[in-house]
Amino acid sequence: MFPSKYRVHAFLAIIALIIIFYPSISRKPDQQRVDDSTIAATHFFELVDSGQYEQSWEACSAYLKGDVAQQEWVERLSAVRTVAGKLLERNQTDYTYTRDAGASIPDGEYMVYHFDSKFQNKDHLTETVTIMLEQDKNWRVAGYFID
Repeated sequence: MFPSKYRVHAFLAIIALIIIFYPSISRKPDQQRVDDSTIAATHFFELVDSGQYEQSWEACSAYLKGDVAQQEWVERLSAVRTVAGKLLERNQTDYTYTRDAGASIPDGEYMVYHFDSKFQNKDHLTETVTIMLEQDKNWRVAGYFID
């Protein structure tokens, strides 16, 4: 093994690695959270992609509904989707899980999904959808952005 004079150094190196990597390891969600939030995102995109903007707002979180009125939501989505055109392709690039909401949004669990999307009139857009776990233990959309 290690000579006795290096054991302390090895022990400290292991502790340092644990301190460095533990936060990123402990922030990974379990597979059930990923699956459930993915289902919520997929359902949301099905509604939006088929032009059912009112229904997409209904499927959103209470937080989003309190922040954006249904009429405003429908107008914004209609405007963006009219310019972009029909969805041709959507590929998920990554996701992030967090419990740290920040100052401007409620505490809770969030999944943020990023997609590279290709539309009829726009070759490359990035779609970001934030899914939050609500009090009733259902994942719902808390934000949607398209650049």
